[in-house]
Amino acid sequence: MNVAFLFPGPGALRPGTLHRLPDTAASAAVLAEAECEHPGGVAELDTADALASSEVARHVCLLIAGVAGARALTEDEEVRPDVVTGHGAGAFAAAVAAGLLTLPEALRAVRIRAELLARAEEPPHDLGIRMAQHLATVRRRTHKMPYVTCTGGDCLTADANGVFDDLARSIALPVRWTETVTTLRATGAERWVELPPGRALTAALKDAENGPVRVVSMEETGIAEAAEFARGETGTLRAHQLPEEG
Repeated sequence: MNVAFLFPGPGALRPGTLHRLPDTAASAAVLAEAECEHPGGVAELDTADALASSEVARHVCLLIAGVAGARALTEDEEVRPDVVTGHGAGAFAAAVAAGLLTLPEALRAVRIRAELLARAEEPPHDLGIRMAQHLATVRRRTHKMPYVTCTGGDCLTADANGVFDDLARSIALPVRWTETVTTLRATGAERWVELPPGRALTAALKDAENGPVRVVSMEETGIAEAAEFARGETGTLRAHQLPEEG
């Protein structure tokens, strides 16, 4: 494996997220598809007021940004990831990239997740059960690529149920990011691309230890440079080299 796609969590969101997405056909198609699925449209989801006041807006905006960025790389730039993972709610975009959820299915799921979190009337364990009950109704599909769980750091290759368990548990359990990173390194992926929004994971990883991998934020470098980096073409000057183990 060579390329890993990393999907950040909602902490990476900031106003204007959806207006900074790559200007490509695939990205535009994702926005159009989301517009049809989200009541009221998506144009105002990334305003400061919406992100501050609405858990649904944060979840939907995060999902759209991640999926649009991934499809811009895969469809417009012909970059194919070898493994994917997501941080918390970002795992839903990773599941879309892995072919385990369609965008409409993921949009419905993250709206339910957001509504459960916004109510906060039940213990986290019960929220996870309700999330699992919804995901149990979603069709199971075959992986297009391995998926690394954010709640346990496991690499799943033919286990749609395991991925859906991870998505359900992510509402109740903390992200085990150290284990996730360790597993990603073990897959052999050497070039990691952080999908929109932001560069929170890139910033955290550049200070990590154990492993000769490089990571870039697509939003920071732009899609053309991120694609060159992922393909192993001319060196990306802004790529962050993670320290060697030792």
